[in-house]
Amino acid sequence: PYGVCKTGPVIVEAPATPIGVLATRFAAGDESALQEAFTRWSRLIHTIARSSLGSSDDADDVTQQVFIAAWNSRASLRASDESLPAWLIGICRLKVIDALRARTRAFRKDEAMTQEALAGDPPIEAARVDEVIDSVIIHDALAALGDPRATILRLVYLEDRTHDEVARRLDLPLGTVKSHVRRGLERLRAVFEEVDAA
Repeated sequence: PYGVCKTGPVIVEAPATPIGVLATRFAAGDESALQEAFTRWSRLIHTIARSSLGSSDDADDVTQQVFIAAWNSRASLRASDESLPAWLIGICRLKVIDALRARTRAFRKDEAMTQEALAGDPPIEAARVDEVIDSVIIHDALAALGDPRATILRLVYLEDRTHDEVARRLDLPLGTVKSHVRRGLERLRAVFEEVDAA
């Protein structure tokens, strides 16, 4: 309803439904009573949940759970002047406790999984990791050698070619191939010693 004064229309809010009446309607399954209860007390429920859980997102979840639980158990509501908000707050406290317990269970599960992973002995996985690391180191070291030295070492040690075969394939003197192999191995050995030291 609107009233009129010299400054223009003024909205006159309808008085809030008495709590006892609202509780009676709520307990009887009146969905409009659920909506009104949510409008009147959801902010209070959210504030209690947020102060307890320290998270607005968790408080959103708890607030929703409170009103769902209240509606599902509405037959147990005692209709009196103060029962409805106190009842909702009581449900909120239970849901906060549930949320805290869920956090504790999740933390303990994560901790147990972490401890299990640390205590485990996976030699196969560790060996694979070492192989990957060695492969990367070798690849980078060969790339740093430049050609033709890197190509010669790949042919000799990765493709198992003889020095003569490499010399013919690359059209290089045999002595040059042997020299590149020797110096390349010296460089690779130095790289691995640096890695081991690190």
